[in-house]
Amino acid sequence: MRVVKYLIIILISFVQLIAQDSSQTFLSLRNTGVEAFQNKYPDYDGRGTIILVLDTGVDMGVDGLTKTSTGEIKVIDVQDFTGQGDIQFYEAEIDEENDTLFFISEEHNIKVAGAGKLKYSSKDDNYFIGVIKESLWKNSGSGASDVNGNGSENDEFVFVTFEVNENSEKYWVVFLDTNSDGDLTDEKPLRNYKENLDSFVLPNKNGLPQFTLGLNIFPENNLVSFYFDDGSHGTHCAGIAAGNRIGETDLFGVAPGAKVIGLKLGNNNLSGGATVAESMKKAYLYADKISKEKQEPCIINMSFGVGSEIEGQSEIETFLERLVERNPYLYISTSNGNEGPGLSTSGMPSASNAIFSTGAVLSKEVGNDLYGTTLDKDIILHFSSRGGEVSKPDVVAPGACVSTVPNFSRGDRFWGTSMASPYSAGVMAVLLGAAKSEFPDIKIPSQLIYKVLRESAVPMEDYLCIDQGKGLINIENAYNLLKEYIKNGELKNFETYSIKSFAPNMPNNFAPNLYIRDASYLNGDETFYYRVSRNNFNDQDKFYRIYNLKSNADWLKVIQKKVHIRNDQPVYIEVQADNSILKNPGLYNARIDATRADKTNMPEFDMMATIIVPYEFNTANNYNLYFENENLNPGMHKRYFLKIPNGTSNLNIKVTSGKNDFTSVRYYLHDPDGREKIFGTLEATSDAGEKISYVNNLEAGVYEFVILGQFTSSQKSTFNIDFNIDGINILGHSISKEKEITVVNYFSKSNEYDISGKVLGYKKDFVIETKGEKSYTIPIVLNEGESKKSFDISLEKDVFNKVTDFALMIYDKNGKAVEVGGMSYKDESITVERSNAGGKEIYSFELIPGFANKPSDISINVSEKTYFTTQTDINIANYKNSLTMYPDQKYKLICNYELLDITLPEGSNYFGELYFKSVKSKDVEFTKTINISN
Repeated sequence: MRVVKYLIIILISFVQLIAQDSSQTFLSLRNTGVEAFQNKYPDYDGRGTIILVLDTGVDMGVDGLTKTSTGEIKVIDVQDFTGQGDIQFYEAEIDEENDTLFFISEEHNIKVAGAGKLKYSSKDDNYFIGVIKESLWKNSGSGASDVNGNGSENDEFVFVTFEVNENSEKYWVVFLDTNSDGDLTDEKPLRNYKENLDSFVLPNKNGLPQFTLGLNIFPENNLVSFYFDDGSHGTHCAGIAAGNRIGETDLFGVAPGAKVIGLKLGNNNLSGGATVAESMKKAYLYADKISKEKQEPCIINMSFGVGSEIEGQSEIETFLERLVERNPYLYISTSNGNEGPGLSTSGMPSASNAIFSTGAVLSKEVGNDLYGTTLDKDIILHFSSRGGEVSKPDVVAPGACVSTVPNFSRGDRFWGTSMASPYSAGVMAVLLGAAKSEFPDIKIPSQLIYKVLRESAVPMEDYLCIDQGKGLINIENAYNLLKEYIKNGELKNFETYSIKSFAPNMPNNFAPNLYIRDASYLNGDETFYYRVSRNNFNDQDKFYRIYNLKSNADWLKVIQKKVHIRNDQPVYIEVQADNSILKNPGLYNARIDATRADKTNMPEFDMMATIIVPYEFNTANNYNLYFENENLNPGMHKRYFLKIPNGTSNLNIKVTSGKNDFTSVRYYLHDPDGREKIFGTLEATSDAGEKISYVNNLEAGVYEFVILGQFTSSQKSTFNIDFNIDGINILGHSISKEKEITVVNYFSKSNEYDISGKVLGYKKDFVIETKGEKSYTIPIVLNEGESKKSFDISLEKDVFNKVTDFALMIYDKNGKAVEVGGMSYKDESITVERSNAGGKEIYSFELIPGFANKPSDISINVSEKTYFTTQTDINIANYKNSLTMYPDQKYKLICNYELLDITLPEGSNYFGELYFKSVKSKDVEFTKTINISN
């Protein structure tokens, strides 16, 4: 009996173990219904669909991306649109040395043995030769500059290519010296990847190969394009969308049955694997071509993008809208951006209605096992971009997980909306594969799939529409809704709509949503409008539809209860904000739903409204705002909107923890356009603690301060926040030849400062005209006595709308990248510092705009600052102790300093900084860059 009892205990434990292991906790499938759906419909796993991953590349040799769930090769095509792997080839001759035949190009000094001994021979005796130099990966994001691990970074891998005629089939082959032994006889023939699915590696003497490669031969251009993922980002995304037995374990992506096509649009030799001129557009055009050629539904995942300056109006967004209008069966999933948690941060091109954008969630089980959290619910991750002018994200999905990565990658745990987007792409693949099986004669347009995913999503508690769109993606809800739409004939009734409303921060004051960032001027009498017009999706001139309207918030009143659209006439929907409810500062976010006024009650369109009532600084509160004993649970957030008036010099932010209070928070300040201005954290448990930030270079408008409980903390955080502004202004921003400068206090309060300064170096402002070139190079010389150079790069908003990326690269004289950066928005800076103590140092600064279309002539504003190694002090002669600045009084400062006896480059001027150190706080609260007359 005891044996039986022990067996029962063992069996129970085994059953429990199986139950625990059946749920993935490294790549969450449970909270979105995918796990239950896979168990219920095991054949609906994406099979019969293709996911095209537009990214840094896809490693087709990594476990999880080799085979589909049905045993077929998973990656069926690879293409590189960046030019990173493009290698030229040249005519080769055959020469004999010591009884060995060589392919040789004397002109290009390339030579390799193996002629006459290869598996194939040229159909016309024409052979071509080229070489991959290991320096190709010198600046690679992989860090694999010694790709074969032999201790050298100067190896060469010679290849020969030619056209063969085998069994009446003509095709090109490549023989590549993968082991760099100077002989091709031990190498296999390689064809264009999609023709024969040939992949290969460069053996690594130190272990596993760094990555897997494929190739495409373009004889008309005399080049071979070598495809590889040396950035890991694309491979990780592919695994989330379609991974099958990742790491040879029972770890799966969302659609393990789907096949994958890898389209490389990011050059990993540039910062962040940036896109280059037309690479994004060309990748989409290729995807469009494949979509039309294939019978299988083609789903695009592109976890790429930058910040949006004018939401939905960039050149790439315009291109995508036209593309999907011509091909309504092109399904596009994108990341919404990682610029959160502030509002108005949805990225480019994710702000477009032509695509489906996803925000990022941390699933509680992933948080527990991968990040060591004690979360008892899912949370939206802090970085996930939020909407505002546009209704993005469409939904949220798991955005933190383990997935497939190339061998060089040191880690496989990534997070970002980049990880949420392929999750949605995988869901699309499963749904479309299921629909193809159940309704083989029906093609489902992408906009209908997007609508199904939105309408079936599950709203997350404690979040607004502006945070999460329609909620957390749910595959079984979507599957049931899709079947209902198809069975009810909704395909013939389906319509899409164009909507615009009042948004005073946008060009022409219009955006797809009602978005008022500063509602302090509203008096309650205002009426706002949404203009709604149909897009005639089904190309039917005759149209008549009645809609019921309903607001989900009591502060937003819809004047009409019903409206209608007849043919092409638009409808104007009137709304009013209830000022009796909007009297308290804060964020007011609501949605108006329009449903079909018939027995179906079918959702037709919705309109989001966001009105912000900011806190104001004034004489009544002495330009100070204080919030005491604020509380936040782990992962949750609070927003404080601050109206910064004209003339503000500095915003002082103090986050404090009271004694015996637990505080574990992170906080962000976003400017009036949504761009992140500062980031900070405060960790304080038992003793009182504080963090102070002094924010300068402010513009007038409504700033957003967002604070979150650290998602890794185990308990609620308590904290205080103190905001204070000053109005110190420097007239003219320049010290005159007489060494004088005037300052004034524009606010109705007095401030006492110790004022000092330094002569930092010299600066030059200039404008670059690209004149249709793909890049522009600025030579850099650091002379003796100069410690560093910085470059402030600025574009106009409409110019930034022309690019999909903008890489900033500083190289040393050997071409090695020493500083890398990129423009997420229209303004960015990059700095190079001296590497040695003395002497002249030579660098080059390359600016690489990733034009959406063909390179055009754009203007780039540059402010180049050169810093002296020895910086001289600026002393204020007439206020040696301190200066009390009273309201509206001008104070002339007499500045004493010495300038270095050097000849400045033409067009340059000295510059420095003035420091206003508060006598009260003992901190420098205001720093101002100034010009100094030569």
